[in-house]
Amino acid sequence: MRISVLALVVLASLAVSAQSAGDETLNHAAQTVAHLHDSMLDPASFVLDGVYVTKVTRPDNKHHIGQAVYCYAFRSHNTMGAYSADRASEDPGFESGRLQIVQADTNGDFRGYDTSFFGYAPCKAKNVDRDITADVAAIAPALYKKTR
Repeated sequence: MRISVLALVVLASLAVSAQSAGDETLNHAAQTVAHLHDSMLDPASFVLDGVYVTKVTRPDNKHHIGQAVYCYAFRSHNTMGAYSADRASEDPGFESGRLQIVQADTNGDFRGYDTSFFGYAPCKAKNVDRDITADVAAIAPALYKKTR
């Protein structure tokens, strides 16, 4: 009886711990999306296409292997009024996790995001651990500071 009660307590604490880690991930991503939204030329045109969590896998970043990399796909109006697609990532093993915004090259590739740039492509589809787009899209608008 004592062992089963102890086992239930341990399982409950693990579930709470996993939930808070998930909440922390969602909150971080939502804050970053709000920052991206507010930094757009036309924030009202901002469209979030995807938010993904991958893992650091590069051997040269051995101190960061297994840590979360946040990947963002979005678009908004550019100076000509057309939609411009961009990508961004936060990789703790690259420039201390600073937000890197990547624009498409002439071929439409996002080098350094999902296409290799000197062997670096943290957001390749095969590396995606979780798609958190729907959850982040529900949280982020409450954090937006700009509407125009």
